Amino acid sequence: MAFQISKMMDVGTSNPIVARLGIGLDEAVKMARINDEKKKSINEGCFEIMIALVEGEKAAKPLMDEIRGIISKLATEGVKTQSGGRVIETPGITNLENARVFLKFSKQALQKLASVMGTIMDKTYTGPHFDKVRDDAQVFFGKDHVVSKLLAEDHGWLKHINDLRNEDEHPKTGKPFTKPFDITQRPDGKFLITPPTFFDGTQILSALEVFSHNLLTLSEEIVGNSLAHFFPEMVALYDIPEEQRDRSNPVRYRLGLKSEIK
Repeated sequence: MAFQISKMMDVGTSNPIVARLGIGLDEAVKMARINDEKKKSINEGCFEIMIALVEGEKAAKPLMDEIRGIISKLATEGVKTQSGGRVIETPGITNLENARVFLKFSKQALQKLASVMGTIMDKTYTGPHFDKVRDDAQVFFGKDHVVSKLLAEDHGWLKHINDLRNEDEHPKTGKPFTKPFDITQRPDGKFLITPPTFFDGTQILSALEVFSHNLLTLSEEIVGNSLAHFFPEMVALYDIPEEQRDRSNPVRYRLGLKSEIK
């Protein structure tokens, strides 16, 4: 069962998302002792996760670059004022709405990731309910299994993404969903600069940086390690050190014999 890359995307295998969720998991799917229908469903699910994360990355990058650029400019040039200091020139953000787009695709990726885990564990999940996925994984794999531990450790930021997206879809707080840069002058004359934030006070730049990394890493880790549960006894999943990965196809995992067999 070969993994196929469609022209639906304008990025190739040099993109870590494509390499790691596509080709990087294909060998693990092939090696797992599960039926062909499940293998097909998992491959299709990983492809959909990959598409969602690529689209999320496209939305996040220009916004993150814009925020970083403004922070850098403020650091080097300082805050500018007009009318003898009575008016503060606060930088505007043109890509702020991209935060909503990123969260939309993030939730899509998590919905499909939950579905893939359901396929692996013979469960059905109707949404990104990772508290249920975590609880089922503890029963299916055991509480000490790496998948169970990852889902328990990552519960906080998974819930945070869903909370942000839910507020965007169904506003309840009455607060603006996002806020641009805010600059105020303190009594001592110094300026207090607050970067763009979500409604709950979370800084958008740091959130997008963390979420982008975590979504790819968790998706890859829990699917890969779940599939390893079904490998032949002598086969193991190994992590390729980042400095040893091929830049044209930076897959993270490889299969090999267990160390005791070597």
